[in-house]
Amino acid sequence: MGTAGLPGERVGIVIKSPSTRYFIFKPFRGVELDVGTFVAVEVDGVRVLSRVVAVRHKSAAVDPRLIAQLDSEETVRDVKETLGVEDALYYTEAKAAVLGARAGGRIYRPQKPVRPLSYVYRTAKSELEEFFAPRGDGTYISIGRIKGTDIPALLDAERLVTHHCALLASTGAGKSWLAGIIIERLSLLDIPIVVIDPHGEYSAMSIPAAEEGRAVAERVRIYVVGKVNTEYADAAFKRRFGAPRSYVRVGINPRSLPLRTLERILDAVYGLTDAQRRILEEGWQAATNYGERQPLTTVEELVREVLEHGKHAAPPGYAGEMAVRGLEGRLKALFYSSAVFITRYGETYQGQPIRLIEPHAYVTTPAIHVFDVSGLDSLDQQVFLAVLLDQLYRLAVSRRSMTTFIVIEEAHIFAPASSAAISRSYVAKIAREGRKFGLGLCLISQRPSKLDQDVVSQAMTQIFKRIINPHDLKYVMYVAESLDDPRPLKSLDETEALITGMSVPVPLLVTVGPRWTCHGGVTPKLRELA
Repeated sequence: MGTAGLPGERVGIVIKSPSTRYFIFKPFRGVELDVGTFVAVEVDGVRVLSRVVAVRHKSAAVDPRLIAQLDSEETVRDVKETLGVEDALYYTEAKAAVLGARAGGRIYRPQKPVRPLSYVYRTAKSELEEFFAPRGDGTYISIGRIKGTDIPALLDAERLVTHHCALLASTGAGKSWLAGIIIERLSLLDIPIVVIDPHGEYSAMSIPAAEEGRAVAERVRIYVVGKVNTEYADAAFKRRFGAPRSYVRVGINPRSLPLRTLERILDAVYGLTDAQRRILEEGWQAATNYGERQPLTTVEELVREVLEHGKHAAPPGYAGEMAVRGLEGRLKALFYSSAVFITRYGETYQGQPIRLIEPHAYVTTPAIHVFDVSGLDSLDQQVFLAVLLDQLYRLAVSRRSMTTFIVIEEAHIFAPASSAAISRSYVAKIAREGRKFGLGLCLISQRPSKLDQDVVSQAMTQIFKRIINPHDLKYVMYVAESLDDPRPLKSLDETEALITGMSVPVPLLVTVGPRWTCHGGVTPKLRELA
């Protein structure tokens, strides 16, 4: 982009340029700049856009001998009158992050730093519109506007979905609000969206909040997972939105459990001996036809088949009998005590039929499939997600699915960094391999440092809202290549987000737009609790 016809107003002078990524400049007297303001400089005759990321007020009165005298109002007044007006004592420095220059449809960052004493220019609206114009014929969604402008904040939907994304923020920073906006906009592209909802927030998307939200709300399908009491949640939903919550109660056929997942669960909860493990491996593979889809039977029939096919792997004599009985007890205890498993055909809970999950429908029907797992404990939540992701992945590999966007709220529960989780390997598999088969992943977490590093590193778009915890800030800097300094994330308000990665041409500071459907993640007021 050349400089002809776009000189703009000179607003400052570069005083330091330590890197090709940013520079420090001193605004001229009377120039007001805010964080987020766009400015331009010249590098080798090319006009380069930058964004102000910090504004600092400094004092020229830094001599310790002078500061020691500022011990009373009278002394301060005398010093000011002696040295001159207050403007002579104070000045402003601004830090600007280099965004780049546009050549045709491509944005590139100069390989040279800005020269000190270069002029800094204010940008024109037309210049910003040209710089942020969409590239080529891609598919874009708007989630708000670029901060300080009325230019739409556009995300490349193709790259956002198929190359995975992560939405990271502290609690109360508005991450669920923004996640809802992204889901709403993507749903109008007629793709299946699967939402794992540990807090029961996303059911509210079935209620339109604006005229644009009617088409979105009609696409919402709610599934309550397992044999859990929804009486109070349903009553609260009706009080708030004036309409009953419509959903289908679903559960898992025990036969659909992958063998390694079942082994990990039994070992973690009850413990497995080597003999029991051998019996299970032989019996489970045969009873479930080595992973093929199986009809629902009673738990008693399933356990009997497993033991019948696996007992030949038991040691001889009394030890073998004890291993078989011990495995029988563990399998029955798991399937009968867990809320996510259907134990017999036609099972109901609170008068509602429990239907088997239908993975094929979730990846072939363009809708927002919300799985409310809020009534389950963390282990059952992980078990459900492990089974669901395993089956979605199998369908995708066999090319029997549409491009599907999987949104996992509180992702640090399902793919933690340090502790073991039943679901972690399945989340990791989709993070590593899902793109090739049309499975996109969105990880949402309020504790980024608790999230598995290998999983989140596969997210090629990172969306940040306010983050305060120093461990999380350090982690964010490690996983986000284009984020040099995470400290500005501490000052973002609920309406703002910083977006980096493949779905945006340059890092964008965004003012988040309105929701089209209702938002379920509202903190109760003190008076309501009294």
